[in-house]
Amino acid sequence: MLLNNADVKIVTIATTQEQPTIHFAIQELSGFLLRMSPDSRVDTLKKVVYTEEGTSHLWIGLFEELGIPLPELDNPELDDAIYIDVTDGKGRIVGSNPRSVLLGVYRFLEEAGCRWLRPGADGDYVPKRALDTINVQVNEIAAYRHRGLCIEGAVSIENMLDNIHWAPKAGFNSYFLEFKTPFTFFDRWYGHRHNKYKQPETITIEQVDAFTVEMEHEIKKRGLLYHAVGHGWTGEPLGLPCLGWDSVDYTVEEEKSRYFALVDGKRELWHGVPLNTNLCFSNPDVRRLVVQYAAEHAQNNPQIDMLHFWLADAFNNHCECENCVKELPSDFYIMMLNELDEELSIRNLSTRVVFLLYLDLLWVPQNVTLKNPGRFMLLFAPISRTYSRSYDSDTSGIEIQPFVRNKLKFPTNIRENVAFLKAWQHLFDGDGFTYEYHHMWDHYLDPGYFQMAEMISQDVKNLKMLRLNGIISDQTQRSFFPTGLGMYVLGKTLWNDEADFKQLAKAYFIDSFGDEGEACLTYLKTISDLFDPPYMRGEKPRVSREAADKLRFVQEVVNAFRPVLERNIGSELHPTIAKSWEYLQIHAEIISLFAGALEARADGKAEEARQLWAKTSDYVQRNEDLYQPVFDVFLYIQTLHKMFDDETKTHFGGEVT
Repeated sequence: MLLNNADVKIVTIATTQEQPTIHFAIQELSGFLLRMSPDSRVDTLKKVVYTEEGTSHLWIGLFEELGIPLPELDNPELDDAIYIDVTDGKGRIVGSNPRSVLLGVYRFLEEAGCRWLRPGADGDYVPKRALDTINVQVNEIAAYRHRGLCIEGAVSIENMLDNIHWAPKAGFNSYFLEFKTPFTFFDRWYGHRHNKYKQPETITIEQVDAFTVEMEHEIKKRGLLYHAVGHGWTGEPLGLPCLGWDSVDYTVEEEKSRYFALVDGKRELWHGVPLNTNLCFSNPDVRRLVVQYAAEHAQNNPQIDMLHFWLADAFNNHCECENCVKELPSDFYIMMLNELDEELSIRNLSTRVVFLLYLDLLWVPQNVTLKNPGRFMLLFAPISRTYSRSYDSDTSGIEIQPFVRNKLKFPTNIRENVAFLKAWQHLFDGDGFTYEYHHMWDHYLDPGYFQMAEMISQDVKNLKMLRLNGIISDQTQRSFFPTGLGMYVLGKTLWNDEADFKQLAKAYFIDSFGDEGEACLTYLKTISDLFDPPYMRGEKPRVSREAADKLRFVQEVVNAFRPVLERNIGSELHPTIAKSWEYLQIHAEIISLFAGALEARADGKAEEARQLWAKTSDYVQRNEDLYQPVFDVFLYIQTLHKMFDDETKTHFGGEVT
């Protein structure tokens, strides 16, 4: 209801219930409406029976409760649909579940002029607007079920809370906290790895466990689907903490080491890393130990919606004992999944279990199948793929190489990766989605972030032809430098797979930079083209006159754009837009240094390239406080330093190996 009382306009938000996520949605709606119209007043009516006569209110709730038939959905608990019919600030904002109601509220605010350019308070653009002028009509079902983010990189607790708060604004519906205790991601930040200018801080496991409780609370407050754990089941049940990829000097007694995989005649931790160590899965005692531990964890953590049950985060290290070699690793994996399902059923737990197609587990089982496929979801993780080409469902002529234990080579060609997926889909036709790494390493190979954003659009559009129902993005949580275009495109296209990339990019740049947004778009697209991501990925010769000429031209492009930067920096802009220009100006300095290092590399001047990279790295570290919320210095250096030393290194898994 909108009333005018002595020039104070009153809007009444009404709901039929007090469900926590819907209550939070109302809080968010109220707060943003008051920011849009500070002279207004917002009242709330709860547990009110909806009637047609009540349409003078702004109603918030579920479809049928507010007199609208629920659209046809496979699973209303998991699938998001929204209906918005608001005229002159009055009407209904409706969702298929409480999370969808929150998504509907953010969509309503976006249609009213709000923008969510990046996580954090300085990423929200809220216009001034009279509430009785807001008219919004939307009736949509999300194109994909799984639209989520996964913790990676180096993070503070503030980074994580900002991202969790931002995720549903951008249309995401899931969050994944990897590992039983996601220690390494916080330790990287608080320990200030790869930043010699910061004093390392000590972070404890107990502190990170407390962070996890706080993050879980914020995830559940928003009704987001909570994914948890993943790697770690091969170490934690043995009392070996799986906190990250750092080698540890454990003395493991024989009582435990006898359960390790036998590789090259030894049963020992794989390079000192419990997280990367596989076990002797033919041993029933091993499987029983792991399954019981996972079931206990599920029982003790009912807040988990999707429990990821993965093996070690390494490759070519499966057990070579006489019993293990009789089956493929994937056969033992399915065997354990069946045993886990049985144990969860005994405990009357409905927890969904996600199994992973990754590295050695890309090869399908030969003898064992899932007994209760309805419990499970498939996660396709093509970590060895190239981002120079999008998904392709045409696998004609592709032959999967035979499985050769501990001597496997993994496909970079996307069609080969998809061939493995199709082989699994012959055995499992249930719910599946992909685990992608667009913003893990590869975006650093595209400093303009433009080609990567376009690849994200293509990948998302191609998911349906692969029979995959969305993406969980395994990535740095700080991937908004110089812009958040890729994240914006990911959220928008997972919601609507017909969204046009060019239109999304134009809208994002205008929203981010104002009147000269299209000039910024052209500039960053040019930067992407000049750095040439396929060259950066090593798909072209390292020493190259063509690459050197392109990289030399980067400085000219930056210099030509400086007048645009200078007339916008310090001008009277909305603070959110002003911050976008600040980030873009700093980014210009970084790419100028980085292009110089790469130019020397392309000219074959290896030592000069290393020296110029050292200057780039130094600048990035020294100025980290200027862009900490949007730019992951740890992962940037972790990824790019390899271009200037030993290029034989790979980056499978969360750490350089």
